[in-house]
Amino acid sequence: MRAKTLFSFIQIKMASAAHEVEILLNGLFSSSSQRLRQIDLEKKFHFIKELGVGAYGSVLLVKDKESNQRMALKIMQKRKISEKKFLMEFSVSSYLSSHPNIIRSFGMVFQTQDHFIFAQEVAPLGDLFFLITPHVGLPEVKVKRCAMQISSALEFISEIGLVHMDVKPENILVFDQECHCVKITDFGLARAKGTVIRFQVGSTSYMAPEVCELTGEKKLAVDSTLDVWGFGVLLYLLITGEFPWKVAMSKDKAFRRFVAWQSNTHCNDPPASWNKLSTCLWRMFRCLLAADYSERSKSTKILCYMGRCWKRDSTLTGQNQITGITSTSYARDKDSLSNHPHRKESNLTSMSCHFVAQSSASQLPGQCQDNAVCPLILMDDQISMFVGAEVEIT
Repeated sequence: MRAKTLFSFIQIKMASAAHEVEILLNGLFSSSSQRLRQIDLEKKFHFIKELGVGAYGSVLLVKDKESNQRMALKIMQKRKISEKKFLMEFSVSSYLSSHPNIIRSFGMVFQTQDHFIFAQEVAPLGDLFFLITPHVGLPEVKVKRCAMQISSALEFISEIGLVHMDVKPENILVFDQECHCVKITDFGLARAKGTVIRFQVGSTSYMAPEVCELTGEKKLAVDSTLDVWGFGVLLYLLITGEFPWKVAMSKDKAFRRFVAWQSNTHCNDPPASWNKLSTCLWRMFRCLLAADYSERSKSTKILCYMGRCWKRDSTLTGQNQITGITSTSYARDKDSLSNHPHRKESNLTSMSCHFVAQSSASQLPGQCQDNAVCPLILMDDQISMFVGAEVEIT
């Protein structure tokens, strides 16, 4: 009886928190819809260049004719996205942009006859994927800088009550060569915690196993552990310049070997691909990439390992730290990163930067504690609890 009472108390508490998120999202949506106005793009902006093209539209680098400020315009085609989904992505992006490691929104939202548009800051070096050297990764010092900042942003998103759902290097923008400032972008797939999904969402290589297994009548209540999984895969890629597996399913041999190693607590020998990492880091990845989401840690688990060596080959690490990123960093090895099926053509990039943050451990909220999950069940067709567009990966 006591256990049942405790469970009911937890459910009531979670329902209250979810209700607060619902009120927040509804308020943001209402405010954004009132600010959506018709404009003539050519009259308001000087066009500089096209930065990228995606499934829903394009990204343009422009200069505001009144303020002379450069900005990135995310332009989405009305025939491909509803006004509700567009405004929800804009609202969430604007709300979260108060964090120094989340892309800053200018709070400008427009429409033309055929497009929806909102404006964001631009990053001088594009996205993080372009800095990764195939089979090598990034210098350890840069990996740690990125890890701290991304972890901080993910913890902030989680505390708000949201899940990004598409954590990957292509959605991390870089503001300086040494990665002192990186920011999460693209909230088109974001959802509120507890929202139930019925199909795969995100990019296959970064999907948690519970998302990969969504077939038929299966459903899943999303939680921050999904972002933690994507964060873990991202870190492995930054450290090694390789993906740990193609897809987190039993049919993938590399993933199957990892799960077998993870479940054997007495086995100290990991799969061969994990030998690029220092032995002390194996524990961290076992926490971030726990196959059972209820045993997965928070993203801030990385703080416990900041003072340790992450790369096994210290000689190579030291050399990379001295030489830095050269033009070869942008090359794509045909057997690894170049064939990654979810590579975007471009993200928000430009030639100006207005804010550079010096990251430190003190910026990160939370402690090095594991995060058990018991999400509230809310249906995905409730627009007040839905953020962004639906995407099915097959």
